[in-house]
Amino acid sequence: MKKTKRYTWEICIQNMPLLKRKCAKCNSSSQFYCSDKFRINAQKKILDVWLIYRCTECDSTFNLTILSRIRPESIEKNLYQKFLTNDANTAWNYASDIELMKRNNVEVCYKSIEYDIIHQPITVEEMVNMEEDKIEFCIITAYDIHLKLSSVIRQCLNISLNRLEKMIAANVMELPDNTDLKKCKIKNQSLITIDRLKLKDYIKQFAENDICS
Repeated sequence: MKKTKRYTWEICIQNMPLLKRKCAKCNSSSQFYCSDKFRINAQKKILDVWLIYRCTECDSTFNLTILSRIRPESIEKNLYQKFLTNDANTAWNYASDIELMKRNNVEVCYKSIEYDIIHQPITVEEMVNMEEDKIEFCIITAYDIHLKLSSVIRQCLNISLNRLEKMIAANVMELPDNTDLKKCKIKNQSLITIDRLKLKDYIKQFAENDICS
């Protein structure tokens, strides 16, 4: 029976991405940060809900449309309460919603996101000497921040992009179905599997040319 060792890589987001837009107040091509606060406007039986962003230069506001011209009873009560209490997790869920950003026609600066990855350091050479046949890495994140899968793998395994691509070509590493490594972004959860015996063969075959890449 084959043995499997699983590790978890948890991506901890420190901030939501900035938005690039011209500020109406200071007239600069500025950036806006998520304030983690909502604005609700009620007119008769119609509601509008916005997520408030603020200019990094002058602190003026930009309202990102969340819900527009809807009836109050159509909003789930728990969600409505979160709007009223400025629930930060709810704000971040909307601030990381790519489709919402597209509907608002805003440019998102994903490079402005800061994050940490909680993981147990392990090298390729250490994996070769493990007892297990398969080594799995489960990548989890609470928010969609447009982070490349390849960047996470390289950082956690401390390998170059060149070496990563060669390992995949040698069938050492299995990625999620239909995954294009160069285009794939982390969403909620991803599972990567390494075949230890194939990794061992790869190291023997390519060590001289690849070990320093």
